[in-house]
Amino acid sequence: MTRTAFAAALALTLPLLASAPAFAETVSTQDFVNKVAISDMFEIQSGDLAAKKAKHEDVQDFGEEMVEDHTATSKDLKALVKDEDIKATLPAELDEAHKAKLDELNSASGEAFDKAYVPMQVAAHEKAVSLFAAYAESGDNEALKNWAGDTLPALKEHLKEAKALNTEIAKPAKTAEADDATPMAEPKTDKAMDDKAMAEKVTEETDVKGTEEQAKDEKPTPPAFNYVTRQEPTDWTAQALLGRTVQNEGGQTLGEINNVILNEKGKVVAVTIGVGGFLGLGEKDVGVPFDALKFRSEDAMEKNAETETDKDAKTEDKTTEAVDADDPLHSDIVVVVDATKEQLEAAPTFVWLGEKREKRAATDSETTVE
Repeated sequence: MTRTAFAAALALTLPLLASAPAFAETVSTQDFVNKVAISDMFEIQSGDLAAKKAKHEDVQDFGEEMVEDHTATSKDLKALVKDEDIKATLPAELDEAHKAKLDELNSASGEAFDKAYVPMQVAAHEKAVSLFAAYAESGDNEALKNWAGDTLPALKEHLKEAKALNTEIAKPAKTAEADDATPMAEPKTDKAMDDKAMAEKVTEETDVKGTEEQAKDEKPTPPAFNYVTRQEPTDWTAQALLGRTVQNEGGQTLGEINNVILNEKGKVVAVTIGVGGFLGLGEKDVGVPFDALKFRSEDAMEKNAETETDKDAKTEDKTTEAVDADDPLHSDIVVVVDATKEQLEAAPTFVWLGEKREKRAATDSETTVE
């Protein structure tokens, strides 16, 4: 089935509020857990408000993403704290600073809501990137460090999306008053029209032949961009990716690539991987950032399987492996994602634009009935 999608934020984010203090290079486990848990609670509540009160549809969609993503990350964090026996306490409610921000959003609606919510998200994601980078670098719990590092690329992508929204809502709307203020051109006088008609007639009669001959000799002006004239050995086509089986480093099959997502600037944002189900039934799409994909030769995968306990053998640079330079489909290359099948099956389902509108329309319909 054909789907249309573009830039969408993918994966999980844990932004903090703009009012939070700057993060130090070393973050304690308790501090990290506390900030992340409070952020999840706030993002779920503020995202729900955005889906209902925002004026711009893109802001509504962003709010819905926050609700879905942070509901999932809240569960993940609780599971980590429990399963890994992390010495940290989860907060039961928002702190005063976050409550004040939520009050501010509750009191706004429409355009005023957008202008309060979106800049708040930009500042929050900037601080979130700093927090997760700091803990991924120097945290004292290995499981949380790995989780912070895995989440960081998605945080950066969400920051880009929030900044784009901020730019969009900052644009001044074109008003009818502005149109009325534009001076109308004065009507041409009969004499001016007669002069113009005469000049055009003279030009047509005297120059048309020479112009036609000159046009035959002129070459078209080249465009501002350079043409791409060939496929490089490391270039991939959508044809080669669609339907490609994805594995992890241990050789476990995770699913197949169902779609490739580009944004309007030409960047490959993500792929959707079909996971779960049986013979296509019950399968769901999971969005994975394109930079999380690794491309390994079949020989390298076999070598990794033979040396399963050798970590160095599993972390070879994928970009230096030899490839068949004459194979446009890269048949000897395996697409690898650093995740388990269970992790992808537990990941949030990727939501397409049309599905978001249908979901919001259904919610509005239920509210009307009530």
